[in-house]
Amino acid sequence: MSVLSWGKPQIETTTSTNGAPASSATWTKIDTPKKDTTKLTPTAGEESEALEEGGEPVDSRTGKNKYTFEFDLFVKKGGTRPWEDNDGVISGEHAFRLTPEDDTCEGILIDRCTLRLEDSYSTAEGILLHYVAKVLKPATGKMVKPYTKTAGS
Repeated sequence: MSVLSWGKPQIETTTSTNGAPASSATWTKIDTPKKDTTKLTPTAGEESEALEEGGEPVDSRTGKNKYTFEFDLFVKKGGTRPWEDNDGVISGEHAFRLTPEDDTCEGILIDRCTLRLEDSYSTAEGILLHYVAKVLKPATGKMVKPYTKTAGS
């Protein structure tokens, strides 16, 4: 049992329609990512300030964070790629859920995002697929939601 949401994650995906996965969506498990490449990265929301003469702030407001979700997959003999791409462009909108190694710990649910691929090759690792998901505003709620696996899901 872990206390933290770390370790080997399980990533699942489905199509996002109208800003959310369907309630009866079939989630497809993605192959185990390359070690230490799965990450959710926030970018701080845009800050606006009202300044008076002399440059002193009278008020400020901050916009919502933006997020990217990334992971790398090895191209393995006999394996299949999870999505078709056209020079890195993957069509449609997608949803993801991430379950930590200890599935009783909190994971991540992303209802809506666009996806791109940056593929590369090196003699050390072979062909590597770097997927980057740009998280978008969902139909309801936050862009990144907590997710904990329940029995049967």
